[in-house]
This record gives sequence, structure tokens and C-alpha cells, in this order.
Amino acid sequence: MKIYIVDGYNLLWKLMPGQMNSARLEGNRQDLERKLVEFISLAGNAKVILVYDGRGGGSRLSRERWGVRICFAPGETTADEKVLDYAEEYADKGDVWVVTSDLKDIGRRLGGIRATHIRSEKFIAELSGTLNKAGQEASSGGEEKPSSPKGEEIDEWLEEFDLKD
Repeated sequence: MKIYIVDGYNLLWKLMPGQMNSARLEGNRQDLERKLVEFISLAGNAKVILVYDGRGGGSRLSRERWGVRICFAPGETTADEKVLDYAEEYADKGDVWVVTSDLKDIGRRLGGIRATHIRSEKFIAELSGTLNKAGQEASSGGEEKPSSPKGEEIDEWLEEFDLKD
């Protein structure tokens, strides 16, 4: 099983750089969470732990919902630290992938943990590719629409069913 541990705001800033303001923050998080649910449903045997920086007491890791669990780091702890904690905790439970472009605080410190680092930009390409491919397959239905019958073919069917005058 693949376990993606995602630095939430880092990924959001890379995914939606022009839309990151406080008025849209909740909507942006919901959009990201929806995309991640869709991604892992298509990717197969995968789960996501999404960690955001928080304020005050933060929040515990949520119950799993469609393969995604979410938490906010408490004010005195950064999301980077929580990402590293989860990477360590889940290292023996599957293939752990840490998603962040934060090389200074996370990427550099992953060395002793059995986890693979993937930059947010690369993950976005994988995410977009998977979602776009699924969208194209759904819109095409996997089959081409049959061509319309020609005039003589219509005449044959009308005769077959005794409907031709």
C-alpha cells in the first residue's frame, strides 16, 4: 500500500498559487481534499495523510474518510514536524511517500526514515495526469458512438418492420 503524507499548504501553494488568500483558503482546502480522494480512488491501494499548519491546539488526525485523513498541527508545532512524525510512524505500514517541496525542513531530515520524498510539483503532475486520464475515459465512455444510419439502411429497417409506405 502507498501512503502519501502531504504537507498540505505547501502543496496548495504549488497547485493554486494565485488563489491562496484567506477568503478562499477553506474552499481551496476542500478542492484539494476532493482531488486527493478522487486520485487515490483511481490509484488503487493508497491512502493520504494531509497535514496543515494550524493555530492554537491544532487537531488530531481525523478518522479516515475515503482513504484520506487530515490534521492541523498545533500552533507550537509546524506541519513539517508533524509530517516527519507521521512518516516515521507509518514507515513500516507500506510505501511511504512524503509530498513537499520544502527541502530545508523536511526533505533534508527524511534521510533516516524509510520514506520516499516527492516534490509537490512532481506530485501535482502525477495527480493531474491521473485525474485527466480518468476524465477523458469517462467522457469518451471507452467506446466510440456508433454512426447514424444512412438513408438506405433506414429504408431496409422500415421494410423489415412493415413500416414503409
